[in-house]
Amino acid sequence: MLFVMFITTPRIADGAARSGTSLFQELRNTIFSHVSQRAIRKIACQTFLHLHNMDLSFHLARQTGGMARAIDRGTRYVLFCTFTFYN
Repeated sequence: MLFVMFITTPRIADGAARSGTSLFQELRNTIFSHVSQRAIRKIACQTFLHLHNMDLSFHLARQTGGMARAIDRGTRYVLFCTFTFYN
């Protein structure tokens, strides 16, 4: 009986530890995805409003495709930084 306990107890503890690790990783990802999406949305909205508040002469002198590409790069950079720092 004692021999069986020495064999099964570490296996049960290992399984519980692995399950707990997976559970907390999923919980962290769930919470963090909400925070990172909110940050990206806020930065994109601020940039969008800033562009709309600029003079017409600025927009006529610039290429709009380049501006959209810059905004896209910025939001991808924020997403990259958040996952790099928190993973």
